[in-house]
Amino acid sequence: MNGTPKRPAAPVHVSIGELRLAGYSKRDGERLGGAFQRELGRLLAHGGPPPAGFRQQKLALPHFASAVAERPEQTGRRLARAIVRSLRP
Repeated sequence: MNGTPKRPAAPVHVSIGELRLAGYSKRDGERLGGAFQRELGRLLAHGGPPPAGFRQQKLALPHFASAVAERPEQTGRRLARAIVRSLRP
């Protein structure tokens, strides 16, 4: 150990007004959305967020499909990763 304290990740606030995904019940949509928001915040905090004050009214992703029998939480995390990849240069 080198004695240098590890810097904590900077806090990131993620606010999602609306997430539209067809084919999910209200309950599964809430599970997917919660996992998506948590994973997106985690990835942005640890990988460096976009520039301060970054806002995007609408974000279009390339084709994204849920895997057969995938839990909503898994789909939410995969979707967050796809979005973070799309934000990187």
